[in-house]
Amino acid sequence: MNILLIYPEKENNSKGFEAFFQKLFNKTTEDPLALIEISIQLPITWERKLRDLNQEKLNTKDLAWADYVIIKADPRQRTSTVKLIDKCKAAGKKIIAEGELFDSQPADFENVDHLILNQATFDPFVRDMEDNTTQRIYSADFRKEKLRRTAYSLLGFSGYFSRNIHTFSA
Repeated sequence: MNILLIYPEKENNSKGFEAFFQKLFNKTTEDPLALIEISIQLPITWERKLRDLNQEKLNTKDLAWADYVIIKADPRQRTSTVKLIDKCKAAGKKIIAEGELFDSQPADFENVDHLILNQATFDPFVRDMEDNTTQRIYSADFRKEKLRRTAYSLLGFSGYFSRNIHTFSA
């Protein structure tokens, strides 16, 4: 199974030093940590790629490679997310969506195949997928627990001003 994890573009409303540095270095100030956490919840046998649309454009080869597209978005990414969903649907891709944008307005995204709402884990979805009994909506019956490891290897380090530091016990 090939999974393409996509972080849509954020609308740039920043001011001050943050906006100055973003324009000067063409880098964002935050990384898509939530997509890393999602990737950890997927079976290890599934291939995955991560694309941060704040750093790069969506490559049509990546879209053709993917069996499923996972989109994680908040309300500041609505415009980019709507365009991204249309592009994925035009390419015939199945979409799994998660995040505050979808939690607050699930009825606005009828063209999304699967919604993971209210910070539910991906475990029930993965189980159902293996059994061929997937549902359209998964809700917070199974909340995300603190993830003890991260998969930063999916992210390039050069595109961000800072890195989040996560403490965990081995």
